[in-house]
Amino acid sequence: MTDATRQTLLGSLPTSFDTGPEWLRALRGRAAEALREQGLPTKRTEAWRFTPVRSVVSAEFSRDDRGVPSLASSLPEGVTARSLRQVLQAEPELLEGRLDLGGAPTHFAALNTALFSDGLWIDVPAGTIVERPIELTHAIPTSSDSSVVYPRVLITLGDNAELTLIETYAGTEVGPLTNSVVEVDLSCNARMSHARIHENAGLQVGRVDVRQDTDSTYRSTVVTLGGALLRFDVRCMLQGKGAECQLDGAYLVEGDDHVDHHTTVEHQASHCRSAQTYRGIVSGKGTAVFDGLVVVHRDAQKTEAHQENRNLLLSETATVHTKPHLEIDADDVICSHGVTVGALDEDQLFYLRARGIPEDLAHSMLTYAFLESIVDRVSHEPTRARMREALLARMPHREEIRGVT
Repeated sequence: MTDATRQTLLGSLPTSFDTGPEWLRALRGRAAEALREQGLPTKRTEAWRFTPVRSVVSAEFSRDDRGVPSLASSLPEGVTARSLRQVLQAEPELLEGRLDLGGAPTHFAALNTALFSDGLWIDVPAGTIVERPIELTHAIPTSSDSSVVYPRVLITLGDNAELTLIETYAGTEVGPLTNSVVEVDLSCNARMSHARIHENAGLQVGRVDVRQDTDSTYRSTVVTLGGALLRFDVRCMLQGKGAECQLDGAYLVEGDDHVDHHTTVEHQASHCRSAQTYRGIVSGKGTAVFDGLVVVHRDAQKTEAHQENRNLLLSETATVHTKPHLEIDADDVICSHGVTVGALDEDQLFYLRARGIPEDLAHSMLTYAFLESIVDRVSHEPTRARMREALLARMPHREEIRGVT
């Protein structure tokens, strides 16, 4: 790459958008205008105050358009996977109202909206039950320069459709930046299980927006295995009566890694249920952030919503910032939230030691079990086994643990 191709993230915004359908040009223009007015996050931005991104915002990157995810599995009959670029050229009306379904984007999501060049649209027609998971791999291109990619994925499920989606974000380079957006649109009684695995050692900012209609179900399991800087947001909008969502996460933070998970669940209709369970292990000089928000709107009576965030600190230099919170504007609700930050349970350690298990092995066994409980919620057995192996690979005494689990 030449110096001429390298720019800051905001510096790469064009002054106008003159390609694509009118509604897309307007969408990109609004995103760019918001970015110019608000900028990217600073230490004064409340939702980003524990995750400083000044070094990313001020750095120069070269644009890399190879960020389109690849399908790692075949598609069943009736299910389609199409290039966003090709659909926007041939049948743009099919995507109008489906990009930025979560409303006006901000910060990095707005940057993706303004600058993505292609992406993937997976559509599951009404009544289609996809028996085998669809797997997507986001392999970050290797580059000698700092580069930025803008992956974008749209998932649509018709009435009574069912899908399991597995996403993997992998990369060994620290320099590249991944700025991804995934949008999920669930029609009436649609059901989706979404497993997302972060194995990217570099810089990653990701967002998932989910729009749910009546009686739909969305289940998410996120496994984050470190990262020099990772920020992941997921937002579920329960817009139809009886919709449900379950958000589970496990994160392992070591060295100088910084991992930040933000969740937002908006109960906009009555008789909806949500639950969030995130667990993290932080060691070395690592930093973990969890910020979970549940919003219950005035018309969302008979809401049930629960949040839980539990953390283990394995060193004196590790840091955790956690903030589960509720905003409730309805009176007929059942809501709860809780958080713990601490060390391994001394009673459990004593129990294992009393049975002849060495102290360091007992530590590793309890640490692994703490996160395995989240991984076990993945319904697809091969994916569940893969996640377990990824966790074990980062544990001392992995062979001994494997022998007793």
